[in-house]
Amino acid sequence: MRARFVVPLAGLVAVLAVAGCGGGDSSSSTAALSKSEFLAQGNTICEKGDKAINEAGKKVFTQSQAPSQATQEKFVTDTVIPSIQSQIDAIDALPAPSGDEDQVQAIVDAAQSALDKAKQDPSLITDQSQGGDPFAQANKLANDYGLTKCGSDSGG
Repeated sequence: MRARFVVPLAGLVAVLAVAGCGGGDSSSSTAALSKSEFLAQGNTICEKGDKAINEAGKKVFTQSQAPSQATQEKFVTDTVIPSIQSQIDAIDALPAPSGDEDQVQAIVDAAQSALDKAKQDPSLITDQSQGGDPFAQANKLANDYGLTKCGSDSGG
């Protein structure tokens, strides 16, 4: 996965699976969720987003041929980035578990920061040989917290 994008869906979805998840917004007026409720809802958001990216990718890419860098970047710009933004926004809207607000916000902030970099340069997602995974920090934070569908690099 950290190497050049060779198998379109496996590599791309693996990178993006983690990108989409974050945490809750402590400024929300909604009552805090329990950690298990938050994790269940957050992981569902990421799983659905990853599935949508994967399905869209199957329509764009074939397994028999590696896509051009331009095709990959168009897919990232038109499909992946909007999906990940939606996932980040949805998770940010979840009320963070009481006492975990800072930890959850750190996940959201790391994911948003990585996505903002990818918006400026989509090749950061398609060609990680140029500097590593922009979502590495967000992924680690998400995994450590329990957002395993969000912080997983297994594509789902």
